[in-house]
Amino acid sequence: MSKLALYLRLAARNLFKNRQYYGPFFLTTAGCAAMCYIMRFLNYNELVSTMRGAAYVQLMLALGSIIMVFLVVWIMAYANGFVIRRRTKELALYGILGMEKGNIAAVLGFETLFLCLAGTAAGVLGGALVSKLVLLLLLRLIRFEVTLGFSFCTTGAAETFVAFAVLFLLMYLRNLRQVRKSSPIELLHSDSMGEREPKSRWLLALFGLVTLGAGYAISFFTTNFLYVLLLFFAAVALVIVGTHCLFGAGSVVVLKALRKNKALYYRPRNFTAISGLIYRMNQNARGLANICILATTVLVSVATTVCLYAGTEGTVERMYPNDVTLSVSFSDDGLSEENAQAWEAPIREVAAEYGLSDEELQSFYLFDFGATVASGNVYTPALGADSQTTDSPTLTLMTAADYNRVTGQAVTLAEGEVLALGQKDPADTLTIGDTVYRIVGQAEEFPAVNGGYSPYTIYLVVPDTDTLVSLRALLTQVSDYAPTVRRYLNVNTDKLDADTMDACATAMQAAANPDPDPEYLTSRTYVNTREGMRMELYNMNGSFVFLGIFLAVMFTMATVLIIYYKQLSEGYEDRTRFVILQQVGMSADEVRSTIRVQVLMVFFLPLVMAAVHLAAASPMLMRMVSVFGVTNSQLFFLCCLVTLAGFALCYVAVYALTSRKYYSIVKR
Repeated sequence: MSKLALYLRLAARNLFKNRQYYGPFFLTTAGCAAMCYIMRFLNYNELVSTMRGAAYVQLMLALGSIIMVFLVVWIMAYANGFVIRRRTKELALYGILGMEKGNIAAVLGFETLFLCLAGTAAGVLGGALVSKLVLLLLLRLIRFEVTLGFSFCTTGAAETFVAFAVLFLLMYLRNLRQVRKSSPIELLHSDSMGEREPKSRWLLALFGLVTLGAGYAISFFTTNFLYVLLLFFAAVALVIVGTHCLFGAGSVVVLKALRKNKALYYRPRNFTAISGLIYRMNQNARGLANICILATTVLVSVATTVCLYAGTEGTVERMYPNDVTLSVSFSDDGLSEENAQAWEAPIREVAAEYGLSDEELQSFYLFDFGATVASGNVYTPALGADSQTTDSPTLTLMTAADYNRVTGQAVTLAEGEVLALGQKDPADTLTIGDTVYRIVGQAEEFPAVNGGYSPYTIYLVVPDTDTLVSLRALLTQVSDYAPTVRRYLNVNTDKLDADTMDACATAMQAAANPDPDPEYLTSRTYVNTREGMRMELYNMNGSFVFLGIFLAVMFTMATVLIIYYKQLSEGYEDRTRFVILQQVGMSADEVRSTIRVQVLMVFFLPLVMAAVHLAAASPMLMRMVSVFGVTNSQLFFLCCLVTLAGFALCYVAVYALTSRKYYSIVKR
């Protein structure tokens, strides 16, 4: 028999003999390859690249591709590392029987080649079969017209094969290095070496507690909307570090503290359970921490993206209350009723052509800017991050003339007098900068404009446009990019369907943007339609939830893989413990009960910790989704609870399936 035939035969036999290790490895390879192919399929799909809102979808796909690369490398490296560690005895035996390391390397090479080709081919085939379903899901989420048909992305398949070929080559080189640097005797006895009792690392446990507390503190106390997005990743890093430290060092410290309690420890069941958990936690700390982090990632990604998607309609109704809103910026010296009517005239002509009456059109000047609260009712104009906290209001001002026309009232205000609405602490005066205004009454609800949502707004009615100009001059002292006074025109009607309204809005925008622009305008007219923004939000939020589901599948795959291999490794370790405990006088039922308690505590600890992480992250996550317009806290917490319950059911199901393999090993 030739060497090549011998190598092929040994490689095939080894894969079959170690199928309990290589079976999950093969499925993992196929799953990762399927995900890669699907992502490339979506990236190259012409429908995705040409659809309305394609920018959102392509951005999410690009972000998902980057995250997926890291996940695939990590998952495959973990699976490969576990398999090669479990085969140390077999590889050592080959060396003792006379095989040179070059021969062992050749056998490993053919095993790697078989796994790479079979796993990648199965993944690409599976990905091709479900890629259309995934595309339909994406189109359904963004409310795009669903098309039938099947297509295969040759470029995506080729890229997947190349990527996995490179990945398997790197894993093979790593395995080869591990085999070559160890002697056969060392490999043979690698899993028989005694393990010392882990030390109590108080400083590391305290460090983990501090870092975890710091991550939680960022979540609870960060209120600035801009800082929330920036500090989120810092909080995530702190929680990851703290979780690893607490699972590794903190668990040992707690268990040793329990051991010092003689009344608790010196009981048959507690004695063996606590002693066994000290070694079990020390051995499995890294895996348990990884499971906890992966579980938390699944919970966070699914809960937040589903909340965004479920709250889309509420966001549309709150942020876009008008069928159409047109807006344009006026220059400081161009604020007049004559200029306003000149801008509106062509818009109203188009509206009349579509059968709309003047009563269905509403126009007014608005000037709004952020402010910080100095004390009481003293407000300092501010721009940028200083005006983005939940306690910093937006001041929105309207002239008395526009207010009277909109509300039908006949308010007359003298210089320095205002009507106010929305103050947290009502008073007789209000100070903006150095100017004191006397509040002479309460204003009615202001007309809403599309996209004009603000979490905390104070509405003011001022005497005339001169007041708006003077306040804008105050803002120019803060920034060179101070906001301008804008003219708004709202359109609300039941006469036109969505398509006709869209055509009417387009015609209005064209009519309101002559060439060249009048001198009294400082910007082009911008049009905003409710239906258009509804589609934009569904495109954006649908892309978010698709990415969340996609990543959740990847993270869940990694979690299941770690759990399965963890059950295998603990099964072989507990089989030896099972025999030893029976030899020292414990009955088989007592031994099984002790090991079952240890396994259950270790297995469900990551799930409990993940739930704690989700609860601690909820304040920051709620602020993040509010940036996208979802302010319904009840909806957010409902999504968190449903996601946690669903993931817990899947987690228990995975435990039930993998525990069968564990108990079959222990009972041998």
